[in-house]
Amino acid sequence: MPAIPPRRRRGRILLSLLLLLFGVGVVPLVATSYHLVSRSREILELDQKAMQLDKARSLSQQVGVYVKSLQSQVVAIARTLEVDVAPGAFAARVARIRDDDGLRRYVEDATSRFHYVSVVDATSTGARSGIQLSEPAIEQLLREGVSRGLQGKSMASHPVISSSLQEPVMVLAEPVTPGAGKSAAPAGPEGGTGVAPPSPGEDVQGVVLVVASLGPLWNMTRDLGQGGLFDVYVVDGRGRLVAHSDPRKLEGNLDVSDVEIVKQFLASQGRTAATVPFTITTPTGPMEMLGTYTGIPDTGWGVIVQIPEDKAYYSAIQMGHQSLALVALVTIGAVLFGTLFAGHISRPIQLLAQGALRLAGGEYGTRVPVKTNNEVGVLAESFNHMGEEIQKAIEQIRQAAHRNKELFLGAIRMLANAIDEKDPYTRGHSERVAFYSALIAKHMGMTEEEVERVHLSGIIHDVGKIGIEDKILRKPAALTEEEYEIMKQHPRKGEKILEAVPLLKQMAGAGLMHHENVDGSGYPDGLKGDQIPLLGRIVSVADAFDAMTTDRPYSKAMTFEAALSRLRFLAGKKFDGSCVDAIEKAAASGDLTPAKARRASVTARKQADPVLTH
Repeated sequence: MPAIPPRRRRGRILLSLLLLLFGVGVVPLVATSYHLVSRSREILELDQKAMQLDKARSLSQQVGVYVKSLQSQVVAIARTLEVDVAPGAFAARVARIRDDDGLRRYVEDATSRFHYVSVVDATSTGARSGIQLSEPAIEQLLREGVSRGLQGKSMASHPVISSSLQEPVMVLAEPVTPGAGKSAAPAGPEGGTGVAPPSPGEDVQGVVLVVASLGPLWNMTRDLGQGGLFDVYVVDGRGRLVAHSDPRKLEGNLDVSDVEIVKQFLASQGRTAATVPFTITTPTGPMEMLGTYTGIPDTGWGVIVQIPEDKAYYSAIQMGHQSLALVALVTIGAVLFGTLFAGHISRPIQLLAQGALRLAGGEYGTRVPVKTNNEVGVLAESFNHMGEEIQKAIEQIRQAAHRNKELFLGAIRMLANAIDEKDPYTRGHSERVAFYSALIAKHMGMTEEEVERVHLSGIIHDVGKIGIEDKILRKPAALTEEEYEIMKQHPRKGEKILEAVPLLKQMAGAGLMHHENVDGSGYPDGLKGDQIPLLGRIVSVADAFDAMTTDRPYSKAMTFEAALSRLRFLAGKKFDGSCVDAIEKAAASGDLTPAKARRASVTARKQADPVLTH
């Protein structure tokens, strides 16, 4: 019977190697990952809470200032009516105001936030102007305002949603006491009074009543909502919504007093501000939230800023998941590595480990010079083969990325060409505008990446013309006023088209604003100055320059020199002065010539970067 070969004792070596690998690799990685994740989460939590508190306080100040302004205006009207009126003569003055329609200016002024203004005398008759809101809740508040005012008390009601105006309003009342000679502080919005009752002998002879708009509060909350990332809302002292960053929340039941964070705010009576975790119930189940509440001074109202915890701590959560995955991967690798190579704890393994680290660090050309004829040698060959395959794969990925970029730009150019083909008078317009825009950006000192974005913006600036009828685009004459109004819709249509490609809209969508003028006379939004994104100001100059230097049905092409002079004349009125400076620099340096512009409209479709090759 043949002798049984002795069994090789590998267990102790394997155990030693595994312990070594765990001690050197896994344990420090676990400890480091845990520390980094914990520390990152703590920092993130502090930053998140500070940011939410800043948002809440900022909105609180804005709302407080706005409400205070409304109250101050009402007080000013009342004090004005007290001037030069003898006791007992106020009813006659109210009659004159009614006959002269003297309250109209308070509601028709462009800056007014009053929907309705009324002045009544002690018999509850008087003058009024503005929108008569026949809504029971508002009429009840107006009657309450008259009653409180005739008692010498100011009133600022709780907010109510006007069904006819589709926005929140509040009713303010201020007593009128001719000859009293007093000044008053505005009332608090929950019906409190900010003015002392009349002194003995002071006779309240009338009341100023106002229905004021709280619509601007919607814009304030929406701006702070960051496109839906945060829920930002304002509640009154009863826990009812006044404004919300999501307008859909203002439909239906406005009572949110049963929401946990609103309960905490109401319990604090607006005296404190805090950031706390809480839970809300959604159709998909409970959701953990991080919320901040703070009171609005002198109103009894509150501001709430909240965000789901998984969004608030997204980075820390992702880091934790990645750390767990990395630990698991390293642990599995350590077990396999130790099992396969327990008998070869030597330099070849060190060489392999060093090579692996270099490969993981991005040195894809790394190869391990291990020539042994045992398993370590096989592993070395496999490692080298893996490095070659990774290097090939990386190169393929790079080539694929380049092809994808070419396809992306080609698709955009194809879209621009489709627009230009619809209008035979502007063929090549999009490529020339892109060429001019990129030149302007280059001479404004922008980086290559920014120049590329500007060039892309120029290509798609007229994408909305796809939605304009051909009979208008192809009309061989000047447009009528009605046709021009239709043509002016193409920036809006372009925005809707780009909504299908959010990344493209983010990168280059601002170029759609090329019809906005720096003096505010443009369209579609009438923006002015720095309100217009830089991309829009650049494309505006490029678009106008191409329009002036090409033949159109209603005008002949100018020379480049004449067009530049025209741009300079309109700088600061229609165009941004720095953009005009840049196109003049391009012309002076020889980058902008008619020949290069012609080549841009023909060959740029085959170029990856026409600015740098022309």
